[in-house]
Amino acid sequence: MKIEQARCISKTARDEMIAEALALAYDATVHLDRRTVIGAIAATLNSIGDPLEKIWIEDLQGRRRTYKVDEALAALGDQANFRYLWTIPASERRNSKSRWLTAATIDNIAADRATLFFALPQGLEKPFAPHLTLLRYLAQAQVLPRYGFGYARAYGKPDYFVSGYAHKGGTNLTDPAGQARPSALSSPKAANPADSADRFRYVRRQILDVFPLNVLSHVHLQQRLGDISFKEWILQNTGEESLQQVGPGCFAWQVPAQQRTSLAAQLKEFGFTMRACLSSANIVTAARIGSSVRYQG
Repeated sequence: MKIEQARCISKTARDEMIAEALALAYDATVHLDRRTVIGAIAATLNSIGDPLEKIWIEDLQGRRRTYKVDEALAALGDQANFRYLWTIPASERRNSKSRWLTAATIDNIAADRATLFFALPQGLEKPFAPHLTLLRYLAQAQVLPRYGFGYARAYGKPDYFVSGYAHKGGTNLTDPAGQARPSALSSPKAANPADSADRFRYVRRQILDVFPLNVLSHVHLQQRLGDISFKEWILQNTGEESLQQVGPGCFAWQVPAQQRTSLAAQLKEFGFTMRACLSSANIVTAARIGSSVRYQG
């Protein structure tokens, strides 16, 4: 499927398609320069032939408006004076939001954390190649996430699939053995990590699970798994080519489909994944760090 044909796809066909998505978590120690991030998103979209055209912003007062890119940059200024930001590429011009296939959005509603979400239809490019391109552009600008993961999921329902990337039940998540296997939370404190004194422990030291693409910090890689470090464990199990440094202290670990289940089980035994610590209830993502995603046009 070509990018320019996205708006012509029927809703039924869209619901059966798979998105490759990337969620990146930032905490208060990272200065998330919005101009820089928009530039990185624009460059990534240009690289796949789908230029950024407009930006939708919800400000701190809940007012919503769609801008041309230059107007949005002027409106944003240098301050984090918005709650949500959605980019609109050429392929989504005049599309109903319920039929969007390409999404790049920033959730900035919390005072001490932010999330960047980027998704494209599976099969447009080499798996997660555009997502890695975005990560490299962000790294070049020194906008490095504390943690992130890339996974595949059905567009399906709810219609606004970005809003559904962390939702109760997980019915939109693809088969656990092959793709995404989010952790689940049960206790009230776990369900809202912001209430915990150690609220970013899984962003800084643990990982949520083993995904097709895992964005890790040097802190993750230094953690000990028995007698070896997590980095040494990765190199032993998936090889040097699976772990790429994309920026200072930021690494991308890609895991072959046939190894994800067994590696996740090993890490669970070490207590290194959130799945080892928490029992089943509501599906959430680590990148959300306890807050919800919503979008109303």
